[in-house]
Amino acid sequence: MAYSFLNPLGYLLLLLGIGGTVYFFVKQPDQLRLRNLSLSAGGVGLFFLMLPGLFFYAEPGVSYLVQYPWGTQKSVLNPGFHTRFFGQTIPFKKYLTVAFGSRGADFSASASTQEIRFNDSVTAQVTMTARFQLPEDPQLFHGMAVAFRSQNNLSYASLIPVMQEALRNAGRMFSAQEYIGGRGGDFENAVLDQIRNGIFLLDVQEQRMYGGAQAITEESSRTIQQDQTVMLTVRVRRDANGLELRKDAEDHPLKKFGIHLVQASLQNVDPDPKFKEKLQEQREAAAQVSIERQKVRQKEEEKKRILAEGEAEKARSKIELEKAQIQKVLAAETRAKEAEQEQRERVTRAETLKREAEVERERKAVELETARLEAQRILELATAEAKSREMKMQADNALEQRLAAFVEVSKAYAAAIQNKQLVPSVVIGQDRQGEGAAPTTVQDFIALLMARAAADLGVAVSEPQMQGWMPEPAGQPSGGYPGQP
Repeated sequence: MAYSFLNPLGYLLLLLGIGGTVYFFVKQPDQLRLRNLSLSAGGVGLFFLMLPGLFFYAEPGVSYLVQYPWGTQKSVLNPGFHTRFFGQTIPFKKYLTVAFGSRGADFSASASTQEIRFNDSVTAQVTMTARFQLPEDPQLFHGMAVAFRSQNNLSYASLIPVMQEALRNAGRMFSAQEYIGGRGGDFENAVLDQIRNGIFLLDVQEQRMYGGAQAITEESSRTIQQDQTVMLTVRVRRDANGLELRKDAEDHPLKKFGIHLVQASLQNVDPDPKFKEKLQEQREAAAQVSIERQKVRQKEEEKKRILAEGEAEKARSKIELEKAQIQKVLAAETRAKEAEQEQRERVTRAETLKREAEVERERKAVELETARLEAQRILELATAEAKSREMKMQADNALEQRLAAFVEVSKAYAAAIQNKQLVPSVVIGQDRQGEGAAPTTVQDFIALLMARAAADLGVAVSEPQMQGWMPEPAGQPSGGYPGQP
């Protein structure tokens, strides 16, 4: 591309140079200057024609293998001008896009839609796109370029076959029903894993399942028909360490030459029409079953609703009865608690009264003991005093007590006659000799009483003492009897 304009210019200059040289050499041999100029133009034209063989321009996004005429090669991975010395340049895009079921200039290589077969014998058409990155290491790129010699050989001899084998082997690992039922992601992961790392070695186990045997209905029949279902179980073969075994683990071309799967996409997996018809029938049957199940669920829900309503009504009745029973129980418990409380109060009052009675009894016992002790003390004091008096009386014959008693008796006589008129106010028919007879008689009487009292008390009293204790008669001057000075 960079030298596309040099070839026409080179041919033009070469032709002009050859023509001018011949012309000036034949027609005007003396024009040496113009002939030399023509030779120079021809030389420049020849240089322009040779320049693309000496150098080439490496475009961005493209790697080159340069094959020299003497048999050596070199890898050119960086863009810009490089020498080739008339060697052959083999371009390889750094990123190759391979498509199944799509064609166009946007793809580096393409193939028709790929057919795969699932393990339940259902076929499907697969459209897929994968993008690969070629190695950036010069040594790995050189080995790849020498092995495949061109980009088309790499795409159609290696990349597309690897993708096809990965699709076919992944199809053996799943059934169409599993893929439709939600394991499409596992299918795609198996495809990508095998493209990157190699094709899995698979172990296939066949399992036949028989339904119930049908009874013999005719005497001539000696066979029993059975429903038979064949199930294939496909597993990836693994080594003792649990790692997957691959048939080309060591010589896988992508790993061998450092080619990386950058991106891959399975646009569509289209099963065959018969399977889709069967699947549609299954879907319709499943939809019908779902409708019937929904109806059954509705009936069951209605039944549950009726049962729930009955249970709710039963529960309400039970709750009402339980409420009434609880109220009765609570009332009985309340009455029992009240009776228990009353009993406790009565017991408390009885205990209180008992304690009060005990306290009162103890108090009275203390008082009784105190009174007894006080009486004993008084008795002992009285006894002591009586003994003291007795000793005193024994000492002076109770003179002091007898005198005191005599004084008290005298005071009693005096008090008895203090306000009494012992002598009449009027005395008739008495002579002077008879004056004072009455007083003398009264005084004598009192003196006799006092003398008797003194005799009873054992006290000796003289007459002057008795006269001193006697009160003065009423209406008489003190100091003596009437008529006495």
